[in-house]
Amino acid sequence: MNFSMIYKFNKIKNDRRFQSVVISIILLSSLLVVFQTSEISNNYINIVIILDYFVTIFFLFELLIRFLGEEKKSFFLKDRWNLFDTIIVGASLIPVTGSSVLILRLLRIFRILRIISIVPELKELVEALLQSLARCGYVMLILFIILYIYAAIGSILFSTDDPARWADLGISLLTLIQVMTLSSWETVMLPMQDLHPWAFIYFVSFVFITAIVLLNLVIAVLVDVVSKSKINK
Repeated sequence: MNFSMIYKFNKIKNDRRFQSVVISIILLSSLLVVFQTSEISNNYINIVIILDYFVTIFFLFELLIRFLGEEKKSFFLKDRWNLFDTIIVGASLIPVTGSSVLILRLLRIFRILRIISIVPELKELVEALLQSLARCGYVMLILFIILYIYAAIGSILFSTDDPARWADLGISLLTLIQVMTLSSWETVMLPMQDLHPWAFIYFVSFVFITAIVLLNLVIAVLVDVVSKSKINK
C-alpha cells in the first residue's frame, strides 16, 4: 500500500468526527446488551439482532481502517490497545451457539471498554492507573499491617462482648473492612460504645487512618504518576 493511502486512512482514524461516530456505535452496542438481557417482545428481537450484526460489521471496518492507517503493519498488534480491540471485535465475529453462548455474550459486554482506546484522555488515565498499581502495592501493604494490628486489638478487646463480629482475627478483619468502607460502621461501633465509653477512640482512629489518610496516599500516587507521564511526553 502506497504512502498516500496510508495517510488517508490515518487521517480518517484520527478525525474527531469519525471518533465520535465510533463512540456512538459503542454506546449503541452497550444498549443492545441491555435489551438482550431484558425480556422484550418477539417483534423487537429481530431488530436487536440486526442492529447487533450492524455494530459487529462496523467494528470490523473501523478496526480495518486503523490497521490500514498504520505505517508499519507488523507493529499494529504490538500496541496493547490495538490487541485488546482486536480480541473484542474477533470475539464478536464468533457465532453465538451452543455452550459458547454465555462466554461470548460476556465478551460482548466488554465492547463498551473500547471507548477507552478511542478517547485519548481516558487512555492516558487508565495507563497512569496501571503504572501506579506497583506503587499502590506498598500502600496496600501498609493497609494490611494496620488492619492486622487493629483486628488483633479488636479481637482481644471485644471478642467476649460481640463474638459474632470479633471472635477471632479472621472475623475481626472482615468487620474492620466493613468499618473501613464506612458502610453502616456506626452499627459496629455503637454497641461497643455502650459497653466501653472509650471504644470510640478505637473506631474513629481506625476510620481516620484507613478511610482518609490511606485514600489520600493512593490519590497522591496516582496524581504523581499522571504528572510524570505528562512531563515525559
